[in-house]
Amino acid sequence: MTDADQPTRVLIAGGGIAGLELLLALRVFAGSRVAITLLSSDAELAPRAMTVAEPFGRGGGRSFSWTDITRDQNAKLVIDRLVAVDTAATIVFTHGGRRVPYDILVLASGARRVAPLAGALTFASDDASGPGAPEALRAIVARVVAGDASSLAFALASPSTWPLPLYELALLTAHELREHGSDATIRLVTPEDRPLGLFGQAAADAVRPLLDAREVELMTGARPLGVLDGGLRVPDGFIDADHVVTLAAIEARTVPGLPVDRAGFIPVDLHGRVSGEPDVYAAGEATSFPLRQGGLACQQADAVAEAIAATCGAGNDPRPFRPVLRGRLLTSGAPLYLQSRPSGQSVASTRALWSPPAKVAGRFAGPYLATARPGRIASAPLAELVPTAAGSPPEDRDAISLALQLADAHARQGDAEGWLQALEAARALDPAAAMPRSAMEVRLP
Repeated sequence: MTDADQPTRVLIAGGGIAGLELLLALRVFAGSRVAITLLSSDAELAPRAMTVAEPFGRGGGRSFSWTDITRDQNAKLVIDRLVAVDTAATIVFTHGGRRVPYDILVLASGARRVAPLAGALTFASDDASGPGAPEALRAIVARVVAGDASSLAFALASPSTWPLPLYELALLTAHELREHGSDATIRLVTPEDRPLGLFGQAAADAVRPLLDAREVELMTGARPLGVLDGGLRVPDGFIDADHVVTLAAIEARTVPGLPVDRAGFIPVDLHGRVSGEPDVYAAGEATSFPLRQGGLACQQADAVAEAIAATCGAGNDPRPFRPVLRGRLLTSGAPLYLQSRPSGQSVASTRALWSPPAKVAGRFAGPYLATARPGRIASAPLAELVPTAAGSPPEDRDAISLALQLADAHARQGDAEGWLQALEAARALDPAAAMPRSAMEVRLP
């Protein structure tokens, strides 16, 4: 570490939403005690959350210049790609041949998005070949309206895939087709036991009528296995569909020099510390936490920033990662706001549940990106509007509980690899925590 009179050199490796939240949170929690460098392979931050609206002419995602952001936050920017880490020498190596030193390294380098079902249209994939997903979905809608196709299936490939965008695509597509007088069959196929099951019963009760009103047939407990000519294969048979739409699966970008789990993700504890590496942290999609989404990545980043600030002599005892699931579901009308905690809270409302009501509800990133000329974010972070009485406060085991919930969901679907990965992620969060016997004794079908 540096001398007491020198700021700690913090290197943030990653140019996504977790990297932004880390930068902002570190400035709030640690101030001038840290000298921040942000390493990004892209010159712009381009959140993906609004891409589902593009096929329907409802706007799309904005891009933000990292040059402007880092200048605003008094940080150094390096446009390059991380390729390896030497933790003994506290240096990272880049694709462009740079050797960037650090005192504390935070991996927020994201992951790859790949197609989970060959033959399906995959939203938010990294595959740049062929037309983009918004254009391809517009073409599919046009075919259905013209009578050249009569059935669509929106398929969630894994219980650990953030499900909200698939429901948005199904609802917005159904609205578009019904407006054009189409009676095409639209199905939403999901391994969940109820719609948007991660959000609890309130979400399920609110979403079912939306699907029914647009004549979207919901098929729960069905894990898509593959796309065949004319439909979708599931464990119990075959679902007719002229076109299948799915969401990208998350695949690890392995970083040489760091520990990884069986799938190549970085195991972290509740404060984002990388196993066995005292000066290395990670947040977001690069970590082993099995549910990957922008709002959760921001919450992981906040826990990391508080832990780093504490090591620099700033702030109180750092708070652990306590996930709160937030989702703003786009519909053909007013959006539906959803919020839940693993410890029990489940809320659904057409009124905003947080402010500003951003799609990515980061504590600092949400307010920062919501204004054209951001002010002092420390004085106005994301505000939760749900009354305390609506649910129990966050608990330290919430992250572990959510990981175990996903492990059980994979086990019910007969997915041994998904089960083991989620279970190992729960153990990494707190190696000393006792795992419940029910999670340890799951028997895969």
